[in-house]
Amino acid sequence: MTLTGRKLSVILGGNTIVENVDFRIEEGQLVGILGPSGSGKTTLLRALAGFRPAQKGRVVFDGRDLYEEFEELKRSIGFVPQDDVVPRVLRVERALGYTAELRLRDFSPEERKSRVSGVIRSLGLYDSRRQRISNLSGGQRKRVSVAMELISRPQLLFADEPTSGLDPALEQSLTKLLKKLADQGRGVVVTTHIMSSLEMLDAVCVLDKGQLGYFGPVDGLKEFFEIDDYINIFSRLQAVPIAEWQRRYDRSGLRAEYL
Repeated sequence: MTLTGRKLSVILGGNTIVENVDFRIEEGQLVGILGPSGSGKTTLLRALAGFRPAQKGRVVFDGRDLYEEFEELKRSIGFVPQDDVVPRVLRVERALGYTAELRLRDFSPEERKSRVSGVIRSLGLYDSRRQRISNLSGGQRKRVSVAMELISRPQLLFADEPTSGLDPALEQSLTKLLKKLADQGRGVVVTTHIMSSLEMLDAVCVLDKGQLGYFGPVDGLKEFFEIDDYINIFSRLQAVPIAEWQRRYDRSGLRAEYL
């Protein structure tokens, strides 16, 4: 499984939100899209997932044009939005059961029940399965959102700021879960501005003002941006024009290796 984005540009309301961005993810990878607020992270995520296609550029999923064949390929894609859209009045097991009925129409009731049970256990929701979603913690509700997308066993999972608003312990726990899902053979892409769990990522895409400044290994960030702490990436992005970061990136050789 491979998904690549080439020279993606997204224009909304006459403004260029994402400009000429390349991206790549392969099976088994957890890739983060990092950048300050307003850098175009969510817009790029939606363009890569096919839910808001880029006006320019191309996204290729296993050799197929995602935009041209989206109706068929979207069954292999899961998308978790930043704001939970789970039905909070329902209990966890019932909500996932309804999701299975909608997405697994060709399955027998026993097969759907088995799929729901497996997802509940794999995401650590067994003890919460009979609780109303409204009574869950923020971290558990986010797990339910992820669970709903995993019902159809997508090859690719996109999550927009999945750890936003969580305390550090829950943030790390959820990132570990996403890493586990990637290790099971999926490609997982997340947007984030939180630095504490960066080292769990297999690669990171750094955006500023809608443009790509870096794409490569997490352990290369400090040397590339000349910092001693990940938190200083944002201040470096503000201090140096994005065009200079792009020139440094092109000279680094990372493009040929990672994109």
